[in-house]
Amino acid sequence: MLRKSWLISIAISLFGVMIIEYFFTFQLDDTVKHGNLGIVGLALITPFILLSLFVTFRFFMELSRGSKDSILRNILVIAGIGLIIATGYYAVQYKNDVYASLGGTTYDPQSQIYGLPVLNEYTNRVFINYYTFLFIHTISAVLGAIYGVVKPKKADEEIE
Repeated sequence: MLRKSWLISIAISLFGVMIIEYFFTFQLDDTVKHGNLGIVGLALITPFILLSLFVTFRFFMELSRGSKDSILRNILVIAGIGLIIATGYYAVQYKNDVYASLGGTTYDPQSQIYGLPVLNEYTNRVFINYYTFLFIHTISAVLGAIYGVVKPKKADEEIE
């Protein structure tokens, strides 16, 4: 049951990230008169992302607690840390590419988005994208796995 709830929560929150990235982020050609509509999408999807992070933590905690092979469990934790590093690198590269396409950050006077807030209708995809989604969920999974390794089930919990 935990696996199904994990998959459903991942799917719902990923769908929300896709909606924000593709429907609430505008190109420079588009003019927006009503401000950043991505905040509305972010406000609607935030509870689902938080739930998804909690379920991811719990799923990987129970998975690591149930694993009998400690060597494999430790290798998977190390691989998860490697995935955190890789997704962090790609998230930074993606951010740099987006800002390069906009001519710089909101603090750069030569930028086309100069003077706008950091989170605006043109930069929603810097903060809400697949890389950051995978990054925060990988962190949650690794922390859950580490917690499961450090605090294994007690004998009386196994009886229930």
